[in-house]
Amino acid sequence: MKVNYDLKTDVDVKEIKELLKPFGGRCAKIVEGKLEYQIKEEKEAEAFSFLKEKGYIS
Repeated sequence: MKVNYDLKTDVDVKEIKELLKPFGGRCAKIVEGKLEYQIKEEKEAEAFSFLKEKGYIS
């Protein structure tokens, strides 16, 4: 599934890609201030919580 979230801060997309690997996230990119990536549906909530906890998304 494809998801996108508003970014809180400027981030390096390479850093985000590495953080998403354990959750199975792939094809991460930043489009108009939003983080967009593909992830398996069962891992989406876990990845969202992780990114929010780290302060990358709102």
